[in-house]
Amino acid sequence: MVRLCAVLSLSALVSSALCEYEIKLNPSSGLLITDGNKTLVNNSAILSGSSNTTVVSLKTNTTGLTYTFLTPTVAKVTLNTSSAFHGARFSTASPSTHFYGVWEYPFNGRVDNKNVSFDLKGVGNNVGINWSNARAPFFLTSSGYGVYTDTLKMGNYDFRTPGEVGFVFNSSSLVYYIILPEKTGELKSVIEQYTALSARSEIPPTSGLGPTFWSDDFTQDFHGSVSNAQENIQDVVNHLYAERIRATSSFADRPYGSGNRSWGNFDFDPVQYPDPEGFIQNLTDWGLDFQVWIANRAQRGSKLFNESSPKGWLFPDNHPVGGLGEALNLSIPEAYDYFEEQLSYFPSVGVKGYKIDRGEEGEMPDYVQNEQMALFIDIAYGTMVEEFGESNFFTFARSAVDRSRAKTHIWNGDAHANFTGLAYTVASGIRAGLVAFPIWGSDTGGYTREGVLTPTPEVWARWMWFSAFSPVYELMLGTNHTPWYPPYANTSTMAIMKQTANLHADLTPYIKSYAYVASRTGLPIIRALFLEAPNDEKVWEVADSYFFGEEFLVAPIVATGNTRSVYFPVGPSKSYLEYFSKEAVYTAGSTANITTPLISSPVFVTQGAIIPRGDVYQGNAKWVEDWKQELRIELFPSYDVPVSAFTYYDGEGAEGEEYVITMKADKERKEVSVDLGGLGSEGVSVVWYYRGAEEGVMVDVKSKTEGEKGLVVKGVETLF
Repeated sequence: MVRLCAVLSLSALVSSALCEYEIKLNPSSGLLITDGNKTLVNNSAILSGSSNTTVVSLKTNTTGLTYTFLTPTVAKVTLNTSSAFHGARFSTASPSTHFYGVWEYPFNGRVDNKNVSFDLKGVGNNVGINWSNARAPFFLTSSGYGVYTDTLKMGNYDFRTPGEVGFVFNSSSLVYYIILPEKTGELKSVIEQYTALSARSEIPPTSGLGPTFWSDDFTQDFHGSVSNAQENIQDVVNHLYAERIRATSSFADRPYGSGNRSWGNFDFDPVQYPDPEGFIQNLTDWGLDFQVWIANRAQRGSKLFNESSPKGWLFPDNHPVGGLGEALNLSIPEAYDYFEEQLSYFPSVGVKGYKIDRGEEGEMPDYVQNEQMALFIDIAYGTMVEEFGESNFFTFARSAVDRSRAKTHIWNGDAHANFTGLAYTVASGIRAGLVAFPIWGSDTGGYTREGVLTPTPEVWARWMWFSAFSPVYELMLGTNHTPWYPPYANTSTMAIMKQTANLHADLTPYIKSYAYVASRTGLPIIRALFLEAPNDEKVWEVADSYFFGEEFLVAPIVATGNTRSVYFPVGPSKSYLEYFSKEAVYTAGSTANITTPLISSPVFVTQGAIIPRGDVYQGNAKWVEDWKQELRIELFPSYDVPVSAFTYYDGEGAEGEEYVITMKADKERKEVSVDLGGLGSEGVSVVWYYRGAEEGVMVDVKSKTEGEKGLVVKGVETLF
């Protein structure tokens, strides 16, 4: 039996609370964590065996099993026996317990893992999304704890038995952590402790948050005088400029190189990109960063294949999907070094990040998928950080395990360009947050497209609104999918694209601040409702609405028609204000049918919200003469929230600085004040929203001092 009653000094894992938790063997040689007479965690079986299907409980033989508390709320369990496979089973008192995590892909469109059994690997082709593959050996329970298994080995998770989960990994030694909340029911603290053990996301450059415009194939769909890919990308840039649509980056998906199927020669096709270095510099001058597609695939006839095959660096030919070539075994040091050396060409000519694809299509044996993808992401990250330094480039992958979280961000694979794809994508974004991948985006409108008018203008519009309230806004153009060309040219699609892309750009101060918080705590930006409302039993299965940070409740419309039902969670706010009209108020615990046209979307703010917005990153907005940063701080006071605060992050990467903005509401004096926490006044304004001033009362901070009228408002009747 191990008891921990005091705080241990283990850096970021330490809880500030004292406890009386015990961890001990139960009669069947499983483990129990108790608090006095109350069982908090029932680790009902410790498993070992010669195969994943023959593992059995250790029973009375506990040789090779150790367990102890590292902190008041984190217990470490170590298995080390002669068996080739190890695992564990956890049981809960209620068959209705919800389990979350492990995979980004939303099996059956759900945010929980009800009736799912699957390996810790890429999901492949499935309903709604193909290859939605961020994953982590970590799960959360509605019982109030999480379990993290610290390994890159292949394993299986089984959630098919109600109230129970089991996992088995192909490893002769295994370490897992049982993580309790620092406050009862506070699952956010479980995620914080888990990411302190595994990894946390690096804050991206502002350019990585988008809007980003790209094409699946810039070597086709030419218009006007365009004759090659680099001119085609410039045509996109010109249209964005002409229409005053904000953008921060673009990227070239395959094909762009001269290798077999345009990959493997580590170059740009001279016909399509006659001057890659000059072209990329020109994009930089226009305010756009540029990334390229890469994968660990040695296609036959390419430089990568010709160098690797004779040296035995390739995995055996398993006939991978699409015939795109086998993967290099990056566990071979020479293969790793060669790939890294060749890949370094791209940052040398100005490419500032990668779209990392594949890794789960049979190009390598499944059992090494996690280890090999981690190595490949290490290579990609290393070539970029050497050239540009941390947080100065944007790399994103569709296949990644949690240990790579600090070195790549995520896009959710090939979503289907219909409402099913959108619904699954919303659930995918929520689930990505639950496995702590905070910087996440989707192919707006969907990737898997069929027919002339897919996505339909309605699907595209609703997806654009979802992307506006996603961490990353990225939109795929191309044949029959470019809003300013037929068949969309005569629809409202481009107007809505401009509206949502520019809204996302204006939300950059808010989104970047939460990206900073994620880099420090591991908490996601898209948050399952139960993370903010843990005591509301009605939110455990909600897969189509989420909190965006703490201040926004977002409820995308994911079906045809302009109406959806919205539930307003109990806990984080007593009521919710419709954000765009700032008129309708909804009581927590209620449900309402919300109707919005395509030019809007159901978005709500919580009481006491502080929302920084504004033009803080120029990007492609070269049409703005003498551009300067402009920050607006929107304030939504409520007397139900005497004090609220927002951590605003200004700057890039480690060079930035945080400011804690505080708002106080004194009901007795009918007075509300704001403290900007030392934030400079140049280009900063405060916008108050209260009754009688629904359009907002804007105060130029530069002309005010603390205590002057404008930063202290009296006689306020709030909107809530």
